[in-house]
Amino acid sequence: MNSSIYLGFDGGATKTDVIALDSRKEVAAEETGKPANFQIIGIEQTSSNLLEVTRSLLEKLNADFSCVKAMCLALAGAGRKDDAEKLHRGFVTLLEEKKYPVPQIRIESDAVAALEGAFGGEPGMILIGGTGSILFAKDVEGEIHRVGGWGRFIGDEGSGYVLGRSCLAAIAREFDGRGKKTVMTQLLREKTKIGNSESLIKEVYQNNFDISSAATIVIEAAEKTDGVAVGIISENIDELMLHISAMLGKLAEPLPLVLTGGLLSSDNFFSRGFRRKLREKYPEIEIREALFSPVMGAAFLAFKLGELAR
Repeated sequence: MNSSIYLGFDGGATKTDVIALDSRKEVAAEETGKPANFQIIGIEQTSSNLLEVTRSLLEKLNADFSCVKAMCLALAGAGRKDDAEKLHRGFVTLLEEKKYPVPQIRIESDAVAALEGAFGGEPGMILIGGTGSILFAKDVEGEIHRVGGWGRFIGDEGSGYVLGRSCLAAIAREFDGRGKKTVMTQLLREKTKIGNSESLIKEVYQNNFDISSAATIVIEAAEKTDGVAVGIISENIDELMLHISAMLGKLAEPLPLVLTGGLLSSDNFFSRGFRRKLREKYPEIEIREALFSPVMGAAFLAFKLGELAR
């Protein structure tokens, strides 16, 4: 294969998906490789994993590195400029050490690639509600805007982590006698064997309990009309409404919205409540399904980069 290839990567903590587009912007091949979250495994290992999956994909195409005109590495944790520059230098250094030609390379966060894929490159907003939360928008001028994404220590309202933390805090208050009784306490006991203050402290502070996993307990309790759980969900839905309000202040006009991440994309008490509140408060915002996957969004960005470099 001697034609031009444009590679899009969607890399996270568990795996990396890659798509190759040909010169007609059609999918030529797909591959999956090892993780590429450099915040967890470091830049050197991430670069090595990215190169490994690239080689594997090129073998499928019977092509070599000289065919690769552009790459977009859309990776978890790559949203900060300094981090992106460090990763760029690390990956380019590895390519040069291995005597591979260095194509045009763009580093982006996985959220930006998801936004690009969701609307096929057109303007729109994407709200991600999973373990964390963040809202991105691409306006009619092509400018990217961001609200949220401050991480679990100072932000991530409306995320699995914050729901889970609020769940455990409510249970701790019940154990102390300074909070209302809640169905969440019984559900936590049934699912994890945590039944008193001592076991709760031990699991959270010694055994690295997955706090975001407790989000499912909040949702299940809310389905059972537990007042404390309903209050937690209502509070976090209101926080996401503030995200939307802040984003609309940055845009010249309302844009369609795609919801993604486990909390918002699945049918549950939280997502239904969010959609209902959005319709009530912002009826002008249309909720849509994503047109393409995040990795396809990264491939589109790679193609655009390659075309601009011509």
